[in-house]
Amino acid sequence: PENGWLYFLITLPIIALAVHNIFRSVSMPFERDLGINGPALLRGFGYEYLCDNPEPFEQLMAEIAHTQDIPIDVCVFQKDNRPIGVIVNLYIHPGPFKTIGSSTLPSAVMKHVREKYGVPTFVTHGTCTHHQNLITQKDFPKVFAEIDQLIEKAQGYESASGPHFVDGDRFKAWTFFVNDKVMVLTTSAPHFTDDIALEVGRQAMAKINDELPQFSGVSIADCHNCIDDDAVSVMPGDPEADEYVGTVLNAIKQTKDRPMGRISIGIAQETTTGITRKEGIGPGGITALVVQTNTGLTALISIDGNNMEPGMREETQQALINAGFSAAEVMTTDTHIVNAISLSSKGYPPVGRYQRDAIIIKVVEIAKRAWEQLAPVKAGFEFGTVKELRTYGEKGFDILTKDIAEAAGIAKRVGVRSSGIALLIAVIIAGLI
Repeated sequence: PENGWLYFLITLPIIALAVHNIFRSVSMPFERDLGINGPALLRGFGYEYLCDNPEPFEQLMAEIAHTQDIPIDVCVFQKDNRPIGVIVNLYIHPGPFKTIGSSTLPSAVMKHVREKYGVPTFVTHGTCTHHQNLITQKDFPKVFAEIDQLIEKAQGYESASGPHFVDGDRFKAWTFFVNDKVMVLTTSAPHFTDDIALEVGRQAMAKINDELPQFSGVSIADCHNCIDDDAVSVMPGDPEADEYVGTVLNAIKQTKDRPMGRISIGIAQETTTGITRKEGIGPGGITALVVQTNTGLTALISIDGNNMEPGMREETQQALINAGFSAAEVMTTDTHIVNAISLSSKGYPPVGRYQRDAIIIKVVEIAKRAWEQLAPVKAGFEFGTVKELRTYGEKGFDILTKDIAEAAGIAKRVGVRSSGIALLIAVIIAGLI
């Protein structure tokens, strides 16, 4: 129209009303179910997504916090009565995305142990789901304090057995024994699996305590190393849960009587791998733990990423075996710092989607470096609990994800209707003036 300014002044409030209507409609599920201010929640998400500032989002999530006591395990490798490396098995889920909550916890643990003890940390992903996401990074000091006290009281033993590999049906397991304690590393590869619920892990521990009471401690980790878009978590009551518990129990039964032998380890870590978060690797980089017992020379690899592309584990294992190792396993920390930063179908790139060959070459290089450092050590497990952690909990996380899906549907419906009405009015006004 000729009267452009008049047209602009008339239509601007109409467009603003349409946007406001969409915004309020999308916010309603969160206000109804969680009592959270919808617009504030969306703004908090924007602060994190655009500015890497988690505080506004975390402050809102504190309103739905569910307090949990969550287990944590460590294995300390000592030389001359000093630690030279540590395994930390985290049952706190490293989510939900970017830097919010516990998404950065694996690399934060590595940084803490490196700064306090001067040694690398091999982080594993214990059985847990998004129900064990921390609400805020402000609870990290509780986690660090528990790790410190476990490291400092760990008693070392010169003999160990394993890692031993037991091939089940859907699930497979590695067992590693020190004194009367055992660690079990599980994988479903080449089958696809997301997380293993904390309660499923606890069911396995309870079964072991009942049937194998000679073990005073059991640490269970999920290698988290094979996924596709249809993968789901293993929850209590699922048929896969019973199979998982059975695999863990049977793996220990099949390998518990194998002879102990002198243990040597080498550990190497590289945090500046040249592979970016957008390509699937977080600031924790790649850690190689090489273990030698009478079982052979085993390379264990932990990558600070969220799951793996199909086949990536097997290709990396073969490269390590070609490099001279007797056996190998490759796992991820499940860090969600790599989530919500890409346009891939699941909102993140599993390890191996990008730079696949470069990652494999880097893994072998770091593993060889760890091999060069191989030395006799003492090893010892300790088991603890981090108390009163503020988490999403089962109800909070499930309702939040349901509301997000509902809000997305509302946005489509209301967005089309509101924008259509606004456009129609704008056309009519243009014809009138």
